[in-house]
Amino acid sequence: MQPRIGSLPILKPYHSAAGTIICVGLLAAPVFSQVSPPVSPPGNPYLEDSAETPALRLQQQIMQGSFGQEVTALEGPLDAEAYILGPGDVFSVAVGGLAPVRQSVPVSATGLLTLPEAEAIKAGGRTLASVQQEAVAALQRIYVHVPVSVSLVQTRKFYVHIAGAVPEPGRYLMPPISRVDNAVGYAYRAQIAICPDPAICPATSASSELPQLQEGFRPALRNIRVTSRDSTRRTVDLMRYYTMGDMDANPPLRDGDYIMVPSYHETRDAVRVSGEVPFAGSYDVRPNDYLMDLLEIVTAESGLEELHEVRITRANEARETLSVMVPDLLQDQSRGPMIQKGDLINVLPRIIDQAAIYGRVTYPGTYRISGGKTTLTDLLELAGGLKDDASSRSAFLERNNSLNFREFGRSSNLDFFSREYALSFPAHVANRLIIDIDAILRKEAEDVVLHDGDRIVFPRDESTVVVTGSVRRPGLVTFSVGQDARHYISLAGGLAPNARSIYVFQDGTGDFRTGASAAVRSGDTIFVDRKDNAESAQSAQLLLTKQQQRIQLTQVIITGVTAITGIITAYAAITR
Repeated sequence: MQPRIGSLPILKPYHSAAGTIICVGLLAAPVFSQVSPPVSPPGNPYLEDSAETPALRLQQQIMQGSFGQEVTALEGPLDAEAYILGPGDVFSVAVGGLAPVRQSVPVSATGLLTLPEAEAIKAGGRTLASVQQEAVAALQRIYVHVPVSVSLVQTRKFYVHIAGAVPEPGRYLMPPISRVDNAVGYAYRAQIAICPDPAICPATSASSELPQLQEGFRPALRNIRVTSRDSTRRTVDLMRYYTMGDMDANPPLRDGDYIMVPSYHETRDAVRVSGEVPFAGSYDVRPNDYLMDLLEIVTAESGLEELHEVRITRANEARETLSVMVPDLLQDQSRGPMIQKGDLINVLPRIIDQAAIYGRVTYPGTYRISGGKTTLTDLLELAGGLKDDASSRSAFLERNNSLNFREFGRSSNLDFFSREYALSFPAHVANRLIIDIDAILRKEAEDVVLHDGDRIVFPRDESTVVVTGSVRRPGLVTFSVGQDARHYISLAGGLAPNARSIYVFQDGTGDFRTGASAAVRSGDTIFVDRKDNAESAQSAQLLLTKQQQRIQLTQVIITGVTAITGIITAYAAITR
């Protein structure tokens, strides 16, 4: 009787010329099938009723081999050297060259792969590569002059067992190429799937009998134990996979794997990580766990290069504190000290100082500096220098991150008017550094070092002078080279009747000159002071109150002096 693959008889290869002719005729059959009726997909009655010729049956077998298998979602091509076969894996055995005859052959429940016209080979528990190599060799001993191939076309489903600190421990049917996180995820999602609302679940359900994780305990996802049927045990750090995407920390599962998710007490056993890291929080401790192992998890893709110092506070009675410099660990390629249960780890980032420069510079913006080292001219060079219309005389520097405390005389003997005057200045004035930036750029003054948060502004030189105070038309007037204060006051309509003193303030530094003949530069402010004058009833009352306070203070002083003189006179008389 002739051997058959599916419904197609397979001719055994012969070494005679007649056998060769028969094989060639079989391989040429698809060519003649082109004149046959069109082929329909599997399951079509036309194909089933009319496919009586070997050529049509061959085409039917090819289409079933191409479209008859269940589609499996994979992460990519299987690694034949790593994939372990088991019951339920399906192979496609192909015999022939141009139009090969295919047959689907599953791995049996006992782990055997039975090949057509060849011996059965053991496949369960072996790698895909080794089974393919042995199967092809076995087929080639039967089909000597015909090409053969053995390919895995469908991966199996299998059961794993999961227990421990999960809501729904038990046995789960896993899809192909499953990993540890899939099983843990099923054990968490199963409770929701079984009973979306625990309030309406029957009390006699299996879920109600499951042990509950006591408050204060958490699943130890860094210490998941996976035990295979061959007693191989692996400890999986699933948090390393979650934050870093480390695939080695989330290995594939095998048939019958037993997964144990232990628990830990989040106060007594945990290591707490705080500071400027993406994944701060509580973590369970692995055996032989080093500081760098945990830092890699809590920083993930942000990297360790931005970290500066790590301070570890031990949970012992002495509250021992360790200081570890991360740059030193990176340079020495050291893993640092071992971490212990109860450790408090505070991660201090590398200090990044920044200063801003705005206004009429080539590249305004914020730049990284070395606090206390980078100078004003260094920052100006980073910004590409000044534009042609920049005013260095009007430039100013603000120290916004200064932590110095500034008191405004609340505990002094200043009177009400003086205290209000002191508090009337804008808050930004207290942060402005009084320096002559124009002189620094001309190399006539010492350069100034910058600190984090400093802001430098170079306004545009508008060729104007501000005239304000006791003048008839205060405002901006056009600057003219070589003119003194008197010229600009005249442009502002001249002095008002109550004018008293003239001041010329340099913009940016606040330095001043006095008198109508004072020199004026572009951007300066001319202020004309005035005599005391009460412009309203309220201001008149304030002036009167202030004068009365001065009179009362003088009277108190005179009265005190008189009393002291009387006491001294009486004392002298008694002693005589």
